[in-house]
Amino acid sequence: MIALLLLLQSVPSHVARDTATYATPALREVVAAASALNQRVPPGLGRYTASVESEVSLGLRDGTADREVTTSIEQVASDVAWKRTGAFEQHITGYRSQSLGPQFSTLGFFRNAWVVPSLYGNRLALLFGRDSSYGRRGGRSTNRATTWAIHPLAEDRERVYRYAGGDTIEALRVGSRTIRIIRLDVMPREDLAAGSVVFTGELDLDADRMHVVRMRGSFAQVERAASPGVVSMLRATTRLEAITFVELVNREIDEEFWLPQYQRFEGQVVAPVLGRGKAILRIVSTFGPYVITPPSTVDAIASDSVRSSRSPEERRRGIVMPRAAPFGGDVAATDTLETCTHFLTLASRDSMSAFRAWRSQLGVESSSVRSEDFADVSPMRWRRTGPPLVELETEAPTDLMRIDRVEGVFTGMGVGVRFRDAMPGLTAHVIGGYAWSERTARGRLTAELARDAWRYAVRAGRSLDPTNDFTTALDSVSALGALFGQDDYDYVDRRSAGLLATRRIGGDDALVRVEAGWAQDRGAATHLAHGLIGHEAFLPNRGVDAGDYLRTALAFEWHPDVDARFLQTGTGASLHYLRGDGQLRFERIEGRVTTRHNVESWTFALRADAGVVLGDAPPQQLFEVGRELNLPGYDYKAFAGDQAVVVRGLVMYGLPWLRAPLQFFRQYWLPAPAPALTASLQSGWTGVSSTTAAAAMQRLVTGARATGSARASIAAGIRFFGGAVGLDLARPIDHAEAWTLRFTFGPSF
Repeated sequence: MIALLLLLQSVPSHVARDTATYATPALREVVAAASALNQRVPPGLGRYTASVESEVSLGLRDGTADREVTTSIEQVASDVAWKRTGAFEQHITGYRSQSLGPQFSTLGFFRNAWVVPSLYGNRLALLFGRDSSYGRRGGRSTNRATTWAIHPLAEDRERVYRYAGGDTIEALRVGSRTIRIIRLDVMPREDLAAGSVVFTGELDLDADRMHVVRMRGSFAQVERAASPGVVSMLRATTRLEAITFVELVNREIDEEFWLPQYQRFEGQVVAPVLGRGKAILRIVSTFGPYVITPPSTVDAIASDSVRSSRSPEERRRGIVMPRAAPFGGDVAATDTLETCTHFLTLASRDSMSAFRAWRSQLGVESSSVRSEDFADVSPMRWRRTGPPLVELETEAPTDLMRIDRVEGVFTGMGVGVRFRDAMPGLTAHVIGGYAWSERTARGRLTAELARDAWRYAVRAGRSLDPTNDFTTALDSVSALGALFGQDDYDYVDRRSAGLLATRRIGGDDALVRVEAGWAQDRGAATHLAHGLIGHEAFLPNRGVDAGDYLRTALAFEWHPDVDARFLQTGTGASLHYLRGDGQLRFERIEGRVTTRHNVESWTFALRADAGVVLGDAPPQQLFEVGRELNLPGYDYKAFAGDQAVVVRGLVMYGLPWLRAPLQFFRQYWLPAPAPALTASLQSGWTGVSSTTAAAAMQRLVTGARATGSARASIAAGIRFFGGAVGLDLARPIDHAEAWTLRFTFGPSF
């Protein structure tokens, strides 16, 4: 939600700029011809209607682990109607959502339609699809609340952009026809006024008709020149940065003109001082079949909004729109597009609850793309090319601050160097900090070299590593959990140095990782007796065998972003092998299969983990299961062993009621209550294979035991708001115990 709010309020980013205009005289002619045609709607296009299906998702990307997770998905069905006068309405007819936790619905933040009805005209309203026309109409002033982007084919383009490319013609097959495509590279000029919103990226044109086929790139706002000095440098390296990426793909209609087929808007927010991750707002829209109406005398002269076709009751349900306001500029008013508000309206709650005509399953569109798809058209500051950059940068938010029962309060900072053109693909980080209760310094040095699908790294440092088992890709110590008296982790004080190589296969389909180096494990005592807020005593940190060892590891992961505990749909698997040779001798093997799918009103999720430790089995390498692995009815890490299996499954059925979002205030809405029946199963088993493992369990914690037979718990109940909150009954099924009523927030398994 922080990412969403930032993106709605601003589009701050530095843009790369140049003083040239056209790379060649031939390119100038191509752009001029395309610009002249782009000023007016094609004569055969009077109006159209179509259905649109959109997914609006929120997620996170961990830059260190190179993983993405989706935490919220809203799927929206709409009917759209557009006229050549510029009038446009997006009418929402269906809605459903899933979320990992309570949040506001994104629909409340959209003041008007978010799809772009056409790419004709001189201006594009950033992200939320006002109209693409321009001009000063009736002496009205510009609406400063609207962020206008200057179209790469605008009449006044030469004062804004430079152009390259145009000499490469690609072939696009449409049925039995071949359409020639010209690709232009668009970059902003240097002498731009601060505040101008400009496009950087690729523009594809139909080589025969010179219509826009595709836009792909980023929008950014030109900044004021920074004043010199240390304060300005620190401000530049510590701030939040937001950028809006866009991919607008058209399809040919009746071999005459091009209209939208696929649109993707993606807002990404980074804060280098908080880590290398990103917060992501993603909107993916697909258009269904078009119904085209040729121009008529009425179409040519009408200026009424499509909204007038709705009943008064439906208009009252529509979101209150800002009044229409044109872009102010000294350009001729020659196109047929008028400056009209793009209305966003909602069907009745009963109609939205009854909607079933979904074309795709929930989550499919969001799961099919990644934030790194736009790496090649990112602003220069984000790219791997350019002059070297030095920034205040950590690898994770916990490098800046965290609280746990071993360290107490830890504060730190890091410096990152991206060598870029000086040594392409090389980055380095120095990160350090101090644990105030433990009175211990920790930190690390890292260097990474990216080469195509390969990533090589060297790391050395001292860290406090959690020993929890079967964690998710983005699982880490809780930054502030101990503040409130909750610290469901145990820790090992580890010094290490090593080399790592990672190879991605098939893009993002799979990866292989190899690691080798030295490590030293030591125990870590608890230094906080209880949380800083509350007085419940912390458990002591669990036992560790101290020693040095040569650490080698091999991992294979298939669909590494898929994890049933999050909302990406699909199936993934992994296999990890870890070996220690030296004072600590062991082999540890872990495997995982995970899957999540949405089928109509059903959601199915399953995750199975299994592992075995061979050799001397030091306590920190043993497996532990209990309530922290969603085994309700059992204590924290109640069971342990050198063998373990944990299976977690969920079935959820959405009931056909209350499927419309709830509006409490103008901007802050709740997702649809959407009650759903749920049933979940959590099962765990641990075993002890030798006396060596049994002895290690006693060093881990006094009284540690294996499960014997498998332990399992079941839960059934009802959840609301896309699974964000719920009420259920749970009980162990391996022994007699009463049902427990639980009120839960967040993931249900």
